[in-house]
Amino acid sequence: MMSVKNDTQILYRSLEWKSFDMRAVVSATEDLFKFILSDKGLRVRVFLVRDIIKAIDIFLQDEVVANIFDEKVQARETAESEGHAMLMRVVNGLKSFRHAVKLAPEVWTAMLIRMTVKPEAHKFTFDIISALLIHFSRKIPETFWICISRILHKLVKNYSHVDL
Repeated sequence: MMSVKNDTQILYRSLEWKSFDMRAVVSATEDLFKFILSDKGLRVRVFLVRDIIKAIDIFLQDEVVANIFDEKVQARETAESEGHAMLMRVVNGLKSFRHAVKLAPEVWTAMLIRMTVKPEAHKFTFDIISALLIHFSRKIPETFWICISRILHKLVKNYSHVDL
């Protein structure tokens, strides 16, 4: 029974995607990228870079640091929960984009090639990379000391049980 329901949902979602005029979606996306890369899109670019840094911070905090110590992600406070929700929106958006590209790879590929040859796209990519380097050059020492602190805490906790 559950399999039939899942198959129906998958079929329905597939039909929803096929009902899109993919060329119109690609054209609208290209217009959006052109705006973002233009002088008028400066503010949007600033917010995008800030959101990219936040998403990577949350990913590193939730996934990488937690996995180093084999910890499950604990219940989050409100601000952290909002950050996690943002990260999930990014992941879902990337999944949807991947699905759209699979449905019409020729139009998406052509548009992405047109966008990647623009000097404005190169500058924006450089802005993202430099912002990440600046942000994480300060963040790495902080994360290092947090990791050392957790290791010491675990050692003390493990050895205190041995002494008993």
